[in-house]
Order: sequence, then structure tokens, then C-alpha cells
Amino acid sequence: MKVREVLLRRSRLPWVIAAALAVVAGIAVLLVAVLDEPARPHYCSCRPPPDTSAVEQVPRDWQAAAAHRDAQAAWRLLTPEAQRRYGTPGRLRSALARIAPDPRGPAEWRLVDTVTQGRGTPSTFLYLLVEKRTLRPAGAVVVHSMAAGAADGRVDPAPAATVRIVEPAAHAKLGDRPPMRAATADPPVYVAVQAGRVTFGTAGAIRGPDGRDAPFTEPLRPGPTLIVAVRNDGNGRFAYGSVRVTIR
Repeated sequence: MKVREVLLRRSRLPWVIAAALAVVAGIAVLLVAVLDEPARPHYCSCRPPPDTSAVEQVPRDWQAAAAHRDAQAAWRLLTPEAQRRYGTPGRLRSALARIAPDPRGPAEWRLVDTVTQGRGTPSTFLYLLVEKRTLRPAGAVVVHSMAAGAADGRVDPAPAATVRIVEPAAHAKLGDRPPMRAATADPPVYVAVQAGRVTFGTAGAIRGPDGRDAPFTEPLRPGPTLIVAVRNDGNGRFAYGSVRVTIR
């Protein structure tokens, strides 16, 4: 019996060797084919960050059109929803005096909140016009854009300044991580605007048992500061409020 098993094993050996050689040859052919194939680009499903390089001009264009009461230019900048709200360029002209930004001195547009899924996706940006000397908010606009580096944004000029910051009081002197109290059910998004700098708070401030929010993990530098609280519904509708304080 043992002799027979040995003979059977010996008779199968050439077939095993041949099969192994065939597998090795197949792998070699596959490697050659892969290495010889031209390189193909690999695409990632994730989106790069939004590109606002051209969108930043849109609030300035809106400000210029409103200041000159150029209803046609202002109309072309409106979102379709805003156009429906104002009806016609003629009706918009009569509203421009009311909705136009009104800086009393040099001012610049500051991006204070964004809702986006990345570059090339429908995105909304809340810009606040802040006076450089006084840090007074002089106007706001929501820009709707694909955030792809083109100046194709359209504006909604009527975000509501209805978020009330209960604490701290205006012109208070605070530490570099000031606690805030806003009259909102959930903590809003907080942004600190200082000369030449914008500091964004945490994504969803933590509200303590005392009702105060601790929004800033990064210390704010000393000096005059406009703290902005923003509430958005994720669909391009924003409301905001602000308080002017001094960081010690």
C-alpha cells in the first residue's frame, strides 16, 4: 500500500510542477502588462476646499451698484429668489436706498460664515461690511456661488440682523477667550473680527449650564473686537448679531 502511494505521488509530481510554472508564468505576464500600461489618472471622490478668490468681488460689485443706484447692475447680481422678491428693476431701484450698505468711513467685506460641500458645489457665503476704524457693521450680503474660482456669484442682500447677543455688554473689556450668551435655542457660530484678522470659533460652541457659550479655543489678541454670532439653516438663509468689545 505504501509503495503504491509513493508511486502515485511521484506520478503527480510533474503535473504539480507544471501547474506551478503556469501560475508563475501567468503572474509574470500580468506584471509585464501592468507595468507596460500607460499611467492613468486617479480621481478622488472628495471635494477640494471652496475657491472664493473671485466670489470676494461680488459684494464689492453689489456695494458699488447700490451706491450709484444702478438698478440694472444690481438686478443682474440678484439671485432668482431675490429678483422674485423685488419684482422688477424699477421696484428694486426704489428699495436700493433702504438696503444699500451705509459705511461712514473706510470699510471692507469680511467673510463670517460659509455653507458648502467643497469646490464646485452650490455654496453660500455670508459677508459682513465692517468699518475699519469703528468696527461697526455697515451691511451684509449672502453670496450664492459654485465656489469654483469664477465671479459667478449672485447675492441676496437681506440677511436678518436678528440674533441678539445678551452678554457681554457693548464696549465691555474681556479676557482673550470671552464667554458669550446669545438669545438662541442652540449656540450660534461665533466669529471675531479684528483689525486685519478674522478668528472663527469652534464648530458649534459649547453651552454650559449657566447658559454661556465658550466659542473660542484660540486666544483673541488684545484690542478692539467685533464679535459676530451667526445662525444659518444650512440652506443659504442666515441671521446674525454682533457686539463691539475690547480684548484685554
